[in-house]
Amino acid sequence: MLPPIALPQFALSSTLCLSLSGTYVALSPPWQVKAVTKSAPSTGDSLRWLRLTEKHSTKFILAPLGLLGLHTLRLVLLYHESRPEMILPYIFRGLNIDLITWSKATSIPLALILCVGVPLRLASYASLGHNFTFALTEPDQLKTTGIYRYLQHPGYMGIAILAVANVLLYGRTDGVLSAWIPWSWHNVVSCLMWGLVPAGLSAIMFAIWTRVKEEEKMLQATFGQEWEQWHQKTARFIPWVL
Repeated sequence: MLPPIALPQFALSSTLCLSLSGTYVALSPPWQVKAVTKSAPSTGDSLRWLRLTEKHSTKFILAPLGLLGLHTLRLVLLYHESRPEMILPYIFRGLNIDLITWSKATSIPLALILCVGVPLRLASYASLGHNFTFALTEPDQLKTTGIYRYLQHPGYMGIAILAVANVLLYGRTDGVLSAWIPWSWHNVVSCLMWGLVPAGLSAIMFAIWTRVKEEEKMLQATFGQEWEQWHQKTARFIPWVL
């Protein structure tokens, strides 16, 4: 029989596995979406050059996340409160136990991923069906029902939440990254991360906002008054707020 502490750790590792799988699915093109061959709309698609609909693009982009996630799973399963010596080498390198046990540092990001980020993305996939593409493509109808009754861009909101939550889980130098950073460099890298992480997240948010504005221009040009009426009464990202 497993020691009592092993059960929470097993539950945490299972939840981390679920969040990693959910993130991968939520950031991959839906199964029914094939590579877009149409040219960019006349209103522009400045992110098309990223080629996110290529066969292996998502795997390549998410590979570092998967590597850090698997390493975190190993640390979670190694840790026992009654046998901290199992991870003493990692603790000496700056590992924060809160990031491999149930705590606010793990519970909040996991809740954001599994209860908000992933559902928003999957709801977008389900609602739009074949009209959901990573490259901007004019849809054959304006979707204003389901989740789109409350949000104009649930999919982009989902991306933002997934990005922030996964950085909180795996992007801290007192987390799994501490095992990858030479101890002599730890303080330097920690200082650099205070600038690099906000810069990286800002770049993602800028890309999302750029795509939102270009998508809105495309929809306005395609559906005219119908889109304008829906746009006026529906929140972009947070119902009744933003």
